[in-house]
Amino acid sequence: MVKGVNRTVIEVNDTGSKVFEKIVFFVSPQYGNLNAKSLQKAVNDLSLGLDDYKNITSLRSRMKKKRRNFIFSVSGALLLSIIGIILLIVL
Repeated sequence: MVKGVNRTVIEVNDTGSKVFEKIVFFVSPQYGNLNAKSLQKAVNDLSLGLDDYKNITSLRSRMKKKRRNFIFSVSGALLLSIIGIILLIVL
């Protein structure tokens, strides 16, 4: 049995990477009606510098750093809130 699927797909054959020879993007259905220029801009914005394995591990470390910064900022906000509550109670 053959099932028909209507999807917008972008295939990049010239990745400029030593590691990846082809990249295939499946566009989300809500953005499938974007024009070619907008889709090209989205693909270009997604360029992560995946030229070699070193850059892939660099991407992982950047994501870990972002996650760590988020945790520290949330922790700092909670700490400031607790200090504010304590000051309101004491004063």
